[in-house]
Amino acid sequence: MIYNHVRSIAVAAILSAVLLGSTIAPVTAQTAGNSGQVIGSPDIDLNAPTQEFEPGTQAELRLEIVNRGSIRKGGPAEYENRITTARGVTADVKSGSAPIEINTGSVSIGNVPTGTASAPPVNITIKDSAEPGTYRVPVKISYASTRSVNYDSFGPEYNDFDRSRTEYVTIRVRSQSRFDIVDSTTTSQVGDRGNLTVTIENVGDRAARDASVAAASSSDELLFGTGSKSSTANIGSWEPDEQRVIEYTVEMVDDATLRAYSIDLTVNYRDTDGIDRSSRTLTTGVRPTAEQSFSVTNVSTNLRVGEEGTVSGTVVNNGPDTVTNPVVMFSPSNPNIVVDSSEYAIPDIAPGERANFEYTVTVSDAGSASVQQFNLTTRYRNTRGDVQRSDGLETRARIEPKRDRFTIKTATDEIAAGSDQAVTVQITNNGEQPLQNVEAKAFVESPLSSDNDEAIITSLAANETAEVTIALSAAGDALPKTYPVSLDFQYEMPDGDSEVSKTYTTAIVVTEPEDSGFPLPLVLGVFVIIGVAGIGGWRRWSS
Repeated sequence: MIYNHVRSIAVAAILSAVLLGSTIAPVTAQTAGNSGQVIGSPDIDLNAPTQEFEPGTQAELRLEIVNRGSIRKGGPAEYENRITTARGVTADVKSGSAPIEINTGSVSIGNVPTGTASAPPVNITIKDSAEPGTYRVPVKISYASTRSVNYDSFGPEYNDFDRSRTEYVTIRVRSQSRFDIVDSTTTSQVGDRGNLTVTIENVGDRAARDASVAAASSSDELLFGTGSKSSTANIGSWEPDEQRVIEYTVEMVDDATLRAYSIDLTVNYRDTDGIDRSSRTLTTGVRPTAEQSFSVTNVSTNLRVGEEGTVSGTVVNNGPDTVTNPVVMFSPSNPNIVVDSSEYAIPDIAPGERANFEYTVTVSDAGSASVQQFNLTTRYRNTRGDVQRSDGLETRARIEPKRDRFTIKTATDEIAAGSDQAVTVQITNNGEQPLQNVEAKAFVESPLSSDNDEAIITSLAANETAEVTIALSAAGDALPKTYPVSLDFQYEMPDGDSEVSKTYTTAIVVTEPEDSGFPLPLVLGVFVIIGVAGIGGWRRWSS
């Protein structure tokens, strides 16, 4: 019985073992079919064709990363891709022995699977002193990758590592024309035109053909020639070490700020291989001088309505330049103010110097007594010989009320009826200018008359008084009272112009006839008696 029990246990164990064996075998076989190892690595190369650069320029160095990938033991594609991909690739360019400066830090390229990837451009500067030739530039490539992948039913196991390697790219500094600004001067002035003179040298070792220099302004306040923002000068052939002087006409607008302005210049040319090229941008500065200015001082006037007067003063050159052929211009806007000559030439004046001017001005009778504002302008030639005009120079002048040219007064103011009388008239020059050939003429009406009503004064200075005599007769039946005597004058001004004054009126008093000693009625009576007696005697004698 015990034996049978043991045997049953043994049989059960054998069956269990058989069943277990049949279960384990398939699992072992499955695991063996889904496990393994993939081995390989990225195969990174730097591909950059030889690039040419010119000394003294900034340029972009372009790089390409080539990953050919290397698989020593293959496996599932996903693991092969893993081990052949360079992850987080960066490129760090060094100058090495090349005559360049690196302006860009390490550039990031990202993940690079098998194939080619372009790196962001690296900004470099080729030194001015760079000798033509070929140079190797080191580039440090850094990335992460997976060396191998072990995988089974529990998943993959990665063997990662970081790697850096240095590759080289070749650059060529070519032998070409190169240009530098040697000198730059300007005569520009705010509100005026001037010259910009630039001296440029071909510092390269090759000639430039069909060269031209294009200048461009980046400011609206600085213009070229006829108002353009650019100008191009043709140069032609330009040999190495040769300097060329280029002149541009520049203009600063009236409201330009007094500061430095930048002008960019580019040399366009054809190289010795017949290829069109452009130089790097050359920059020069233009600092204009202050706007030419003037002021007016010591202004003096003696203007009066209806008279000729003067406006005088002094022009001061406030700088900054000497002006030649200056002319002070005066053109009143009031039609009642007339200037004999609106231009007054003054000598050349340097900064700080001054010159006097004087205008002859007439205010017509239609003018009014007031304070007038006058605008003067200075026209001149600048240092380039161009004709320019200053801003308006404002000044004020008072115009006095109209006054009589003469004052008259009669020294004799009475005449007896029926008599003749020489009347003396005192004439005073009431103006401020001397007069010549003052002709006086009297006008009288009945019962006054004159057979000598004209007189002349050869000269009459300002405020001077002279006398003229006029013959007057009063009719015998003139009533005793005051009668008018009118006079006017024709005269010559200092400039030779003839003028006629207004009519002046003075008074003459006619008085009673003077007593002759024989009363007129008595005399008439005597003549009547004598006449009657004579007639009676004649009749008697006849009979």
